[in-house]
Amino acid sequence: MNVSTNTIAFANGKGGVGKSSVAANVAGIAALSGWRVLTVDLDPQGNLGNDLGYTQAGMSDEGAGLMRAIRDGNRLEPLRAVRPNLDAVPGGDDMDGLLAVLAPRLLDQTAPATAIADALTPLADDYDVVLIDCPPAGGVLLEAILIATRFLVIPTKRDLGSLHGLVRVARSFATVRSHDNPNLDVLGVALFDFARQDTRILADTRERLVRNLAGAAPVFETVIRNARKASTDMRRDGLLAFEYEEAASAALRRRVADRGWEQPGRPSPNGYSRTAAGLAEDYQNLTKEILAAFAERSGT
Repeated sequence: MNVSTNTIAFANGKGGVGKSSVAANVAGIAALSGWRVLTVDLDPQGNLGNDLGYTQAGMSDEGAGLMRAIRDGNRLEPLRAVRPNLDAVPGGDDMDGLLAVLAPRLLDQTAPATAIADALTPLADDYDVVLIDCPPAGGVLLEAILIATRFLVIPTKRDLGSLHGLVRVARSFATVRSHDNPNLDVLGVALFDFARQDTRILADTRERLVRNLAGAAPVFETVIRNARKASTDMRRDGLLAFEYEEAASAALRRRVADRGWEQPGRPSPNGYSRTAAGLAEDYQNLTKEILAAFAERSGT
């Protein structure tokens, strides 16, 4: 089986842990830096399309094209130029039947389920990196996805459900690496939605992850801070963190010009969150770590 060496999957067995948000922002920052990037949304929720804004623009087919490629072998045709240097394969409601399509193939002991890899491989060489947003799943479905990828990033929150989801991913990782994809590698664990003042909780979580993973996966140094309002605004408007920060800065400049110097303690201009700059910096730093690990492991 030929797995493209430039694929990175973002996975956790639990939903709501930042998979789509991290994948979208890494994609956008990499593309802004000149990388040719393809995102692939395998999640029926289709949140990647909301984060990148193509769903709000009416450009998503809700995963119909991706499902046809996986089920029937049709050639994929991505959405072009979602951002400069950034193309996208949408997910959504049509991906609900993915497990039913893949499970019989994976359970057939004569061959692994290569349908996802077969769909993505013809496109992969056109890009520097392909980022796959996975559904919140373990077991057969996640194993089929991991067969199609070279690298893995595991976003997680601090709650027990998220950490248990990480364990589910680790089990699927071990199974796939042992039987179907020996080159599968973990780039690292990304800590998501932590309050900046919770230094003790953050340290305890990091220590627990390092201990439980037994050194098999590093924990990235960068932590994505808790920023509920900014995250809600960004997904609603299809803005990435750096774009949201730019919009907030522009609004602040207009307000200063109209009303004079911004006073400490006043509400953020035009309703933007005051965490915008810090959140954008978090994503910039995490992207640097992920791409540096990717470049080192892949030899690019």
